[in-house]
Amino acid sequence: MDKRAENRILLTSDYLPPSDGGVEQVVQKLAVHLVEEGFKVGIFTLDDGTQDFELQDHPEISFYTASAFDLTETIGLQSMFSVSALREFRRVVREFQPDVVHAHNRFFYTSVLGALYSIRADYKLVTTLHLGDIGMISGFGGAAAKTFEQTISRFVISRSEQVICVSAAAELIAKSLRAKRTAVVRNAVDVDEFSPNPTNGTSLLYIGRFVHNNGIQDLLTALPAILDSHPDAEIHLVGSGPLGEEVQKTIQSSGLSDSVTIHDYVDDISEMYDRASVFCRPSYSEGLPLTMLEAMASGVPPVVTAIAGVPEVVTDHETGVLLEPGNPDGVAQAVIELFDDDELRAKLATNAREYITENLTWEQRTERVMKVYSKVVTND
Repeated sequence: MDKRAENRILLTSDYLPPSDGGVEQVVQKLAVHLVEEGFKVGIFTLDDGTQDFELQDHPEISFYTASAFDLTETIGLQSMFSVSALREFRRVVREFQPDVVHAHNRFFYTSVLGALYSIRADYKLVTTLHLGDIGMISGFGGAAAKTFEQTISRFVISRSEQVICVSAAAELIAKSLRAKRTAVVRNAVDVDEFSPNPTNGTSLLYIGRFVHNNGIQDLLTALPAILDSHPDAEIHLVGSGPLGEEVQKTIQSSGLSDSVTIHDYVDDISEMYDRASVFCRPSYSEGLPLTMLEAMASGVPPVVTAIAGVPEVVTDHETGVLLEPGNPDGVAQAVIELFDDDELRAKLATNAREYITENLTWEQRTERVMKVYSKVVTND
C-alpha cells in the first residue's frame, strides 16, 4: 500500500486566503498539492469573523476553525489570539488523528498550540520557518517579536521533530533556536498560473502588507524621484495593514494620487504581474518572499533587499536587482535604471523566469516536503 495515502497531515496557520500574506498562500497550495498526492489533509486556522476561507470549498480537505481576535492593528505585526482555540485544537486532534501536525511560522498562535499538544498527543510536529532574522524590526512590535522568539518560538522549535526552512538564512535561525533537525525547502510558484506577459510600459508593482518590515515606507519615499524621471509611470500597491492610513496620507500629501493606485484585495493576483514591468519590495525582514518568486515566474524583474533568503535566489543584475535595506534612494535608482533600459529589463525577466521553472515549482516543493514527512513518521 502507498504509505503516503495512509498519512494524515494537519496543517496549521493563523491565517488563510483570502488573507493575502505569503505564508497563507503557501499553506493553501501545499494542502491542495498534498491531496493530489494521496494524503489525508486537514487544516486548522483562526477566524476573526471577517472572511470566508477559500479552502472551505474543497470538500476533500477537512477544515477546522476557532474564533479569534486579530491583534495586527494593535501591535503592528501580524498576530492572532484565541482562547477557544485551546479547546478546539484538542478536539480536532482527537477527531482527525494526524500522523503529522505541520505548523507554519514560528510566531503564529496555532504553531504554539501544535507544540503544546505534541507533549501528550500521538503525532509528529513539523514546523516551517518562513521568516528570517527579525533584528531590523523596530519599535514595540520588534521588541515583542524578539522576546517571543527567545521564549515561545524557542519552545516551538525544540518540540519539532523537523524544521523546514525556506532559505539557508532561515535555517541559521532554526539552529540558533535549537532545532533538532533542519531541511531547506524553498517556497515555490505555480509556473502555469504565473507566466510572462511582457509589457513595454513603465509600471511598478508592490505586493505585501502595509507594515514597516516590508519596507513600504521606503518605497513611498522613493516614488517622487521615480515619477520625476518617468512622469507617466503607473504605481500599483496591493495590500493593507497597520500603515494603511499613513500610506494614504503620504500619497496625498506628496501629490502622488494621480500616479498611485492602492488595491486592497485582488481576486486574481496574476493579473497584477501581467501589467507590471518592475516589481519592488524593499523589506527589512523576510524568509523568502512568495511575491518576489511570483514576479520572477511572471517575467517581472524584482527590485528587492538583500536580506535572509533573497540573495540565495536573486543574483544582482542577473535575475533582479539587490539593495541594502533602508535605502529609498537606492530603490529609486534601481527602478529608474530598469525603466530606462529595456534590454536589461528583458534580460533579467528571462533569467528570472528560467530560474524559477528550473528550481522552484510546486511539484518540486511538494516532493521535498513529502520526504520530510516520511522521515519523521518512520523515525528515519
